Amino acid sequence: MLRVETWKHGWRWVYSVTYDAGVRSLLEHALPLHRRHEMPGAVALDAARLANGDEQRQDADSGPGDDYLTLDDVRALCRQGWSVAGFGATGDGGGRAPTRGAPTPAARNGGGAAARDNRATTSDSRAPTRVAPTAGELEQLVGAPVTVLAVSTIDHYHGILPEEARAAGYLAIFTREDRLNHNHVDEDLYALGRSALYTVEGLPLPMRTYDPYWRLHQARDTAGWLVDSARFVAEDPADPERDVTPALLAERFEKVAEVGGVWRAAPAEVIDYLLMRRAAHPRALRASAEAITFTMEAPRIPQRVRNRELTFTLDVPRAWERPAVTCDGAPVSDVTPIAEGRIRFTVAAADGQRMRVSAASDA
Repeated sequence: MLRVETWKHGWRWVYSVTYDAGVRSLLEHALPLHRRHEMPGAVALDAARLANGDEQRQDADSGPGDDYLTLDDVRALCRQGWSVAGFGATGDGGGRAPTRGAPTPAARNGGGAAARDNRATTSDSRAPTRVAPTAGELEQLVGAPVTVLAVSTIDHYHGILPEEARAAGYLAIFTREDRLNHNHVDEDLYALGRSALYTVEGLPLPMRTYDPYWRLHQARDTAGWLVDSARFVAEDPADPERDVTPALLAERFEKVAEVGGVWRAAPAEVIDYLLMRRAAHPRALRASAEAITFTMEAPRIPQRVRNRELTFTLDVPRAWERPAVTCDGAPVSDVTPIAEGRIRFTVAAADGQRMRVSAASDA
């Protein structure tokens, strides 16, 4: 049996973290925790705030002493495995975009094709708007890929049509809707949810205290994808519903590790994997006593997908103690025996490539 793994490297579920304010306090309060827990992060930046091609301007949202990240800061984060997301005003130019009708049950239960159909057919009198910033603008500034957009709205319909996002170069949009994202290949990637990392939440009273296990077991048990978000990481948060302290962020990361079986990934890499699962399919599987072969059919991989790896699990003859995998004749190094007669391997997929699995002596 050959199958594409739900998540890269066979991880059981996925965890990501995003920050909506690209401020220098992240370097002091968040970055050391990310390093300690081998946790990539993602920071959302607004190209409109970049002044003189060097650093972001201060505005009313920034606290005392909270200068914005410079481009050098952002590039250094990218070298450490972080990614950049676009962040800016949505359809009406304000903090909360207009909705296009009440969300359907399908949308509230995970989106998918039904949600996309509803988004496409619901009436909308406004004229198309430019999604700001475009991915290309940010990429030119930071020198790194930018394929996801973060918006500040808390509803499923955030005022940006999928075609607008695609035209701006984005493969996915993250709202502030508190829900898990599913592992379905037909998940609506332009209405993904993020859960708030908070000190306290829920006004009016009673307020709910911080729960470090919030949604973690749910994500593990459903093979889902949990994306946490915060505005600032600060010792004394100005807004306890949008900000988190370093101590609570550390506790959150520790609980992620305790739950286990998790792929710690930047959001853009997860989006790439989901799109590769949509686009790439093994075909013409043939097995003999000497080898198992198949070809990859992947004619519609989106051009903006940067990481094109897929993970496969394959049953092999038990006599093959150390099976070898080749891709178009070249050896694949990422091969792991996971049980007697079963291996897992990860390979960059492309249309028409030929895969061969055999005993090591035959490779």
